[in-house]
Amino acid sequence: MKIMESRIVESDDVESLCTMLLILGETADLSDNGPYLIEHVLKNQCSILPACSRLLTSLLTACCQLFLRHPAEYQHILGRVFELCSTSSDVNVHDKAAMYYMLLSIDTELASNVILPVTVD
Repeated sequence: MKIMESRIVESDDVESLCTMLLILGETADLSDNGPYLIEHVLKNQCSILPACSRLLTSLLTACCQLFLRHPAEYQHILGRVFELCSTSSDVNVHDKAAMYYMLLSIDTELASNVILPVTVD
C-alpha cells in the first residue's frame, strides 16, 4: 500500500491516477493516509480536474467509498468533490454525483449497498 501511496503523490498520468484512486476507495481500511492522498490530488490536479471526466468520476467514487467507511474524515473532502462534479460540463459526471448525493442524503445503508464493493466472506 505504501508503494501505491507514493505513486499517487508522484503520478502525472491520469489513467494510472484513476486506477490508484479506485483501489484506494476499495481498500480504505488498509491506509491511514487516504485523506491526505485525496487532498493531494485535489490540490495538485486542480488545473485538469474540471476538464477530465474520468479523473473526476474516479475521485467521486473513491471519496464516496471512503466516506461511507470513515464519515468524519471524509465529509469535508466529499463536499469539495461534489462541488467540483456539480459544475462539470460532462452530464455523466454531474448525474453520477447527483445520484450519489441523493443516496447519501436519504439512506446511507442503501448508499453503501450501491457504492461499496461487494465483499465475499
